[in-house]
Amino acid sequence: MTLDMNSPVMRVLKIAVPLAILAGLWVFADGEQIAHRLRNADPGWLIAALAIVNVQTGLCAVRWHMTATRLGQHLPLVVAIREYYVAQFLNQTMPGGVAGDVARAVRVKGDSMAKSGASVAIERISGQVGMLVIMICGLALAMAHGEVPWRIGATPFGIGIAIAVALPIVFFLIPDRVRNAIRRGILDIWVRQSALGLLIAACNILAFGFCAHAIGADLNPIAAAALVPVILSAMLIPASVAGWGFREGAAVLFLPVAGVGAQSAIATSVAFGAVALVAACPGAFLLRRPRAFRRAS
Repeated sequence: MTLDMNSPVMRVLKIAVPLAILAGLWVFADGEQIAHRLRNADPGWLIAALAIVNVQTGLCAVRWHMTATRLGQHLPLVVAIREYYVAQFLNQTMPGGVAGDVARAVRVKGDSMAKSGASVAIERISGQVGMLVIMICGLALAMAHGEVPWRIGATPFGIGIAIAVALPIVFFLIPDRVRNAIRRGILDIWVRQSALGLLIAACNILAFGFCAHAIGADLNPIAAAALVPVILSAMLIPASVAGWGFREGAAVLFLPVAGVGAQSAIATSVAFGAVALVAACPGAFLLRRPRAFRRAS
């Protein structure tokens, strides 16, 4: 018996489970205090976080444009930017976290769905690798300097190392067609892909740090580099909408080791989620104008 992640029951669970987690955290950490921190958040830091998230979206679009071009797909940069906003909006508002990526692959497919799908998949892979590198290096540095206790950081650090070791093995086991696409889209331009991947990951971490400052939490930069990638990795769990619930749960588990209390940790994560949603809102307008994209491409 296979589990259909798109069945009506699973769609309900993707909303119900995060809500249950958020409700539990609200009770556990005193929701009134969390709300108080959010109401008194510094708007200047939130605006800075919003700006950084938009920069991150633009850099992601540049990476997608570069990857698609390498795979032989015609994807003008202006179209990549517009479609990335659409994808961000869908991923922020629909369960599962992949609807936007499927949509941008379909909306710019041109005469080859295979190339379009490959460019989207490889762009996402490149992004996760960049976050993985920062997480491993950040955890190693934070544990070495005592910013993160070994008993807390050892598990995500070990998982990160295991994934990093497994990647080359998986690369040689996948079909030649997929391996060649990854070689053209990532390995042959690894310097540019690495630079963009690290910049994009850094934007996410910086935006989260700005939200922490807005809440009044003192998040050490080294601890942020180590812990924020772990927290944001919880958003990859496909059983929620835009990572809500799971991200807050991870925040309350990991941020206290950096001196951020549970209430501030949850408030920071909620503020980050709200900023990400607001930053994606231009995609709602662009989603309603697919013909403009076809003319632009």
